Amino acid sequence: MRIRWPRSLIARILLLEGAAILFAMVFIPLLTASVLQQTKAVYQERLLIAQAQDIAAEVTSTASAPGRVLLPPALEALYAGTYDGRAFAIVNAAGHAVTYSPHANGVPWDAVRRGRSEESFRRGSYVVVSVPARIADMTWWILVSQDETRPGAITDDITRGFLTRYLALLLPILLLLPLVNSVLIALLVRTVRKVSDHAAAIGPRSLHVRLADAGLPTEVRPLVHATNSLIERLEQSFTAQSEFVGNVVHELRTPLATLRIRLDAVSDDALRATLLAQVDRVSHVVSQLHDLARADVIEEEDLVAIDLVAVARDTLTDSAPMIAASGHPVTLDVPAAPVLVRGNRVLLSIALSNFISNAVRHTPTGTPIAIAVDPRGTVSVADRGPGVTVMDRSLLTQRFWRADHRRSDSAGIGLSIVQRIVALHDGCLDISDGPVGGTRFAMVIPLARQ
Repeated sequence: MRIRWPRSLIARILLLEGAAILFAMVFIPLLTASVLQQTKAVYQERLLIAQAQDIAAEVTSTASAPGRVLLPPALEALYAGTYDGRAFAIVNAAGHAVTYSPHANGVPWDAVRRGRSEESFRRGSYVVVSVPARIADMTWWILVSQDETRPGAITDDITRGFLTRYLALLLPILLLLPLVNSVLIALLVRTVRKVSDHAAAIGPRSLHVRLADAGLPTEVRPLVHATNSLIERLEQSFTAQSEFVGNVVHELRTPLATLRIRLDAVSDDALRATLLAQVDRVSHVVSQLHDLARADVIEEEDLVAIDLVAVARDTLTDSAPMIAASGHPVTLDVPAAPVLVRGNRVLLSIALSNFISNAVRHTPTGTPIAIAVDPRGTVSVADRGPGVTVMDRSLLTQRFWRADHRRSDSAGIGLSIVQRIVALHDGCLDISDGPVGGTRFAMVIPLARQ
């Protein structure tokens, strides 16, 4: 089974830290014990050599029995007991012990090399040193041993006691590290998430906002600065786009109005009607582009408490000439009390005008149109036309898409403008079947706070 590397940065850090802690828990005690053992061996060898040198300095050769040596009473008393586990032997050139301590029988003296310099070796639980010495013009070897199993060899006890306390202190520290790091990482992640939430909240209405890098680590700040630079470029791009569309609309409206007036002089009625229809289409497209540009640059402070009922009445009044010319009967159903929503009057009027225009343009002449305002912040336009398919509903809000490609009086951006306006108001757009056939277009705008 393949182990996957976690995608979370926190999980990766904690995983690597856990592996490092396990490694430290195993190898640090072993390394510490090895260092202590080596240090103990060095000091123990020095101690035994010093004892052998003391013996060599104190012993004398007897005149009555050449080849034998005598120890001072103090040294004899030091090696007389077995508690400390210390023993010595003095060996001649032939390898025979001329004298030794009372309890030196178990020491492996025969394994000791007798060289020209000090030497040491280990055999079982014994540590033995060999020190050459000149006594009465003869070369002797002073052999001193230490039985490490005896209570007098306290270095092992010290080592074990140190390691026990060392591990008792080390393990809590190692286990505390993940907790401390988790807290630090959580604080860092919380700060980064705050900045991420601020970045996610930036939209076309708040491109002037910049991300703050206070409290962020140095490694993350370049990303924040790059994001701020990107937002600044987007703001400049939106501004340039809005200015460009505004200039285009301004440059086209006057020539189109002049062209329409001059077309009235065309004597051929059929040709005049065709040309006027084309001019109306271009004028409608220009108006939609102007509305789209306005919807893309709305600011947060432009959203205030407005009466949705008043917006519906004013929009219907403005659309009355178009509706009268089309021959569609229109009804307006509104509550008696105002319906206050948080929005922009101009943009909501544009959205409602698109609803009415779609109902007029895409239904047969004489088809009733019903406009209604709900106290919950919903304004809808329902017709009794042919309706739209379920597939068409998912595409209606896409820019430059038309359900009927044979029509030439629309640019296909009307409902995309409505979708954009509704999104700017934090509302929702609903396209469904009408109550008695046809299609119902509705937008739900959040109510204003009292």
